[in-house]
Formats: sequence, structure tokens, C-alpha cells
Amino acid sequence: PATGHSWYKYYTKEPTCTTAGEYYTYCRNCSASQGRSTEPATDHFWVTWKQVFATCTTPGYTEFVCGDCGADGGTTTTPAKGHSFGAWFTTTQATCMEEGMQKRECATCGATESRGIPKTGHKFGAWFTTTQATCMEEGIQTRECTQCSVTERRGIAKTEHAWNEGTIVLAPTTEQEGVKEWVCTACGMVRTRPIPKLTSGGTTAAPAASPTAAPTDTPTAAPTDTPAASTDAPAAETADKNGKGEKTGGKGEKPGTGETPAGPDDAQKNQKGDAPEKAEKSGSSVGRVLLLTLLPLLLIAAVVVLLLVRKKKARQD
Repeated sequence: PATGHSWYKYYTKEPTCTTAGEYYTYCRNCSASQGRSTEPATDHFWVTWKQVFATCTTPGYTEFVCGDCGADGGTTTTPAKGHSFGAWFTTTQATCMEEGMQKRECATCGATESRGIPKTGHKFGAWFTTTQATCMEEGIQTRECTQCSVTERRGIAKTEHAWNEGTIVLAPTTEQEGVKEWVCTACGMVRTRPIPKLTSGGTTAAPAASPTAAPTDTPTAAPTDTPAASTDAPAAETADKNGKGEKTGGKGEKPGTGETPAGPDDAQKNQKGDAPEKAEKSGSSVGRVLLLTLLPLLLIAAVVVLLLVRKKKARQD
């Protein structure tokens, strides 16, 4: 039997990705032909030319070309993936004075982020006294932070003066006022108050007020001027006895006790029958006795004032 034709294509123009091709069909055995035919374009065969993968912060892209003709197939992009952070961990602890620091790390690219930790603030303990308050100076209290040892201070108000019961340094007479003195047992400050003159009947007037009531500006009060010698026998003898240093109620008597000092009693005794010649004798010596009494008091007052001034300057320095 006949073998049949064995056709094959003979291209006169090869088809491409974009243009059609032309070919003739011939029989391999008998050279028979089917004539001219066309073949459509093959279209592009895209392959990847370049590829860049996306990261946490930058997008990726892919470039394509035709594997047959090399035509550019364009580019496709992929967005950035973003970081994949882990948990926060502390790198620097916060303190009372400074902020702390925390960090976290991306598991993909190793990038880190940081954030601050607020200050903890001071944690103070109880107040304790470092300097006791006195009647002359304020005290100081301190407290300390248990975390960083920073300290705070505050003042303590001055205390009141601790006055003693008082001493009569100059007994009153009918001619002159007396003087009562109080001394602070803590700082040595001295306050004085006048004692009213004795009444003509020989009784003692109201004693001097407490030193805490309307204190004088100066530490010590100067005694009153020396009275002129009197011709009155009872009054002169009373001044003579008081001038010899006899203190009435000087053993710690408190103001307002109502005790009658020795000066007025002596004056009453002298009024009951002393001779005029005794008055003349005592009148001549009263100035000398008063001078001997007042001179030590003035010296003591000057020394006290000097010591107080020096103490005040030392504290200022």
C-alpha cells in the first residue's frame, strides 16, 4: 500500500514573540507541497531577570525579561515587612536622680529601639535631730534618702529661756528702787527688773515682774542713780544696812510671794527711837557704802555684756 505523505514545515520566516511566521509544507518522500501557511506570534516567555527581597525597612522588587527575545517585562514590588521586635529589657536601672533605659531588638534584622524609664524619686526616711535647739539658736533636723543618700534639712524653733527663780541684787529702800535679777540656766543671759521703793509705812510694794513678761532689750539693767544722803535717820540706816550686801529675799524667792524683805523691817526698827547723832553718822557713810556696792555690780554688768557680744560675733563668724 501507499506509504502516505510525511509532511514537514519549511519556514521562510520564523515566528517571534510579537510577529507571525511563514512556512511551506512539503512531503519528505515525494516533494508534494501544501502551499504557503502562516504561524501566529509565539508571545513572550517571561523569566526573572533580577530579584531583591523586601526587608524590615525597605521594599523589595522583581525585574522580568522575555526568555526568547529579551524584551523588558517590567518590575513588580513588595512592601517592607516591618520590624519584628521582641520584649523590652532593661539596660540601665532608673534612680532617684537619673532616668533608666530599656531596649528591644528586631528578630529579623537585629535593629534596636530604646525608651526611657522615669526617675523613681527620693524615698526619705524619718527626720532625726542633728543639732539640738537652744534658747539662743535654732536646731537642725535631717532626713536621708534610702536609695541615694541625698539629705534634706529643716530648722527647729528656738526653745524658751530657762530662767532661775531670781536674785535680789539691790534691795529697795524708801529712797530708791531695788533690782531683781534672773539668769537663764541654759545660755547665761541675764534679765533684770526694778523693785518698787518701800512705802513710808515700811511695807514692801509689789515685787518685780517675771523676766518673761516684756523683757528689756539689754541683758542687764543699770542700777538707778545713787540717791543723795538723807538726814532722815531711819531711811539712812536702812540704806546703810542694805549697802553692806544684805539681800532681802535673795535666796531664790519668786516674784509675787509677798515676803517682806529685810530692808523695810530694819527701817521700822530705826524709826522707833534712834538718836539724831546716829543718823548723822550713817548719812556720812551712806555714799561710801553705796559706792562699794554699786561698783562691783557695774563691773559684773560690763563683763556680761562683753561676753555676750563676743559670743554673738563668734557665732556670726
